[in-house]
Amino acid sequence: MAKDEQNQGFRRFSGMIVFILVAGLLWLIIKLSDTYTVTVPFAIHYVDIPASQLIQENDQEVNATVTTSGFNLLNYYFVRKPYRKVEISLKESKYRKTDNHQYSYSSRIVEEKIGDFFATSSTDIHINDDIQYFTMSRLASKRVKIVPATDINFEKQYNFYGQPIASPDSITIYGAVDDVNKTRDVHTMVITRKNVNQNIETSAKLDLDENLHADIEEVEVSINVEKYTEAEITVPISIPQNLNMHLYPNKASVRYIVAMKDYAIINSMSFMAEVDTTNIYFNDVLPVNLVLYPNNTQIISINPKEVEYIIVQQ
Repeated sequence: MAKDEQNQGFRRFSGMIVFILVAGLLWLIIKLSDTYTVTVPFAIHYVDIPASQLIQENDQEVNATVTTSGFNLLNYYFVRKPYRKVEISLKESKYRKTDNHQYSYSSRIVEEKIGDFFATSSTDIHINDDIQYFTMSRLASKRVKIVPATDINFEKQYNFYGQPIASPDSITIYGAVDDVNKTRDVHTMVITRKNVNQNIETSAKLDLDENLHADIEEVEVSINVEKYTEAEITVPISIPQNLNMHLYPNKASVRYIVAMKDYAIINSMSFMAEVDTTNIYFNDVLPVNLVLYPNNTQIISINPKEVEYIIVQQ
């Protein structure tokens, strides 16, 4: 009997708690459904700033009087302070120059953005000042070269054919004078490929310093790839015209790497080896230098590196 009375008491207590909770929830819903008028701060952050311009103090604050439901206000207070802001696009908004570096636009633009934040009509948003002002100044600028950055692993015998080419090959950068002056070129983000055996056509974003701006964010990159082979050719060793001498040996063998497509156009006339006579009266042998070779070849070696000589008396 005592146990039944205890269970009945627990059920009555539980029912009372549920009733209080339901009543409290209904009261909260009624309160949140009411309309309130409050003044709250909002940060204004400018985006789509022209590449040639700079807004140093980008985050300014405005007080907005908002008439909306408690639900919408609750959403505002649940959002962390850094995110209680509206973004004003200078590409989409109409603004005009009012002074040397000062610009202005209608506060209606901000009211509409705040209305979007609260999911309410902009007519329920009011800002005391009809006009908003901001300061924007022109940046220093310079034209710099774009350098494609690559990390490419080639199949055996394949390699670059010339340097990677960016299109466009240069851009105008904007920023503070010191940042612009110290920048000589702009690299792309690293282009990574493996087991490459053919040309690459791709786009790459620019790896631009955070203090700099540019008109474009990415470029097209062309990477020419060719198969290479090793070749060897024999060329005569030249002697300066003001000397009469015999060289032993008088020919040199040049080993080089060349693209298969260029193999047929390379001959002995493409190279020139010459004896270095700088220390002719102090050494028994003279070094041999390769003074001319095609820029589309990679020299592996020249043999011999030194030759003996005899000066012939005239």
